[in-house]
Amino acid sequence: MLVLAGAIAIGAASPPPPPVQLVETRPVETALGNPVLPEARSAWLDLIGGAKRSLDFEEFYLSTWPGEPMEDVIRAIGAAAKRGVKVRLLLDARMHRTYPQPADSLGKLPGIELRLIDMGRIAGGVQHAKYFLVDGASVYLGSQNLDWRALKHIHELGALVRDRRVSDIFAAVFEMDWEAAGRDSAAGRPEPVALDQHEGLPIRIVQSPGDTVALWPSYSPRSFIPDTTLWDRDAIVRLLDRARHEVVVQLLTYSPEDRGKRDPAIDEALRRAAARGVRVKLLVSDWEVNSPAIRSLQALATVPNVEAKLSTVSAWSGGYIPFARVEHCKYAVVDSQWTWVGTSNWEPGYFEGSRNIAVTLLNRPLALEARRSFETSWNASGSTPVEPGKRYEPKVRGETPPPGMKKYGG
Repeated sequence: MLVLAGAIAIGAASPPPPPVQLVETRPVETALGNPVLPEARSAWLDLIGGAKRSLDFEEFYLSTWPGEPMEDVIRAIGAAAKRGVKVRLLLDARMHRTYPQPADSLGKLPGIELRLIDMGRIAGGVQHAKYFLVDGASVYLGSQNLDWRALKHIHELGALVRDRRVSDIFAAVFEMDWEAAGRDSAAGRPEPVALDQHEGLPIRIVQSPGDTVALWPSYSPRSFIPDTTLWDRDAIVRLLDRARHEVVVQLLTYSPEDRGKRDPAIDEALRRAAARGVRVKLLVSDWEVNSPAIRSLQALATVPNVEAKLSTVSAWSGGYIPFARVEHCKYAVVDSQWTWVGTSNWEPGYFEGSRNIAVTLLNRPLALEARRSFETSWNASGSTPVEPGKRYEPKVRGETPPPGMKKYGG
């Protein structure tokens, strides 16, 4: 009987997760997102808790708040180092000045090394990528910063890929940045390590019998990447030019102009798609109204076959949270077959001067999962059509709360 009971228990065990998964943060007190998708907090804790040899984080910054979910993540990183896992934490030098304490405290623990990279010196921008590598075998990338708000109060989307070939490609980017961060700034601008990484692409990953993902990696900035054939901006343009029926895009901000620089390549690709009859939907956060970028979105919204909306996430009942309660996702779905998931907003500076990474996935089930998340946000009561010619009031998003609201966190 004991043998039979054991056999039944084994037979009832959950199957392992597929090697490629979309992972989401659904902000509390909202109905946003796709509840089928795993949540980032649990996915991160599983990855960090399962690490045996190494954890390499390349993040924009690290921010936490007492009692919030990032505390669990920080403890898990510390526990990994304590059990002998080599931990490397690479952050943007400029943003680190805003949130120094959590990272500095982690960096003092045995087994954890912290470095700061000045991407402004290297390429003119920031280290904006958000990804980490586990044992050289898995990579998590997406819109989530290493921020307590990104695990509870912001709508986010990422991709978890358990495949050593994919991990190796992004590990090359990490090693290049890690070395650059370790150099004295007086040594001058580092040169990118030239690697031919496009051979063997796409990478084909079997999800289950009869279900395969074709994956293409990409990254930015163009001047500091191992393989310029995998520049993220061009990958997006190629994807948009494939569209035959529908393109849906969700971003924090969108504009072909950025700090005096103009690059219309993506904007023109969206217009080409619309001109050949493709239905184009852009959902951009209401943070867009705080910059001149709103005019570009308003102009695009006048194009036939293009719909554009601004999304507003409802306030949290516990108070006003700076730089939160927003849709921060960065993804696109084309023809319910292709999915781009990245760390870039679609503005020139993210591709020309800042470190970002992405994956393009050809797989219908994954595309439909992302598409369902998009529809939830698109149809939410807080999403409203962009009105050409309208003068929008600025969105309150910084440290000072709106009148009459209590501030929580920071």
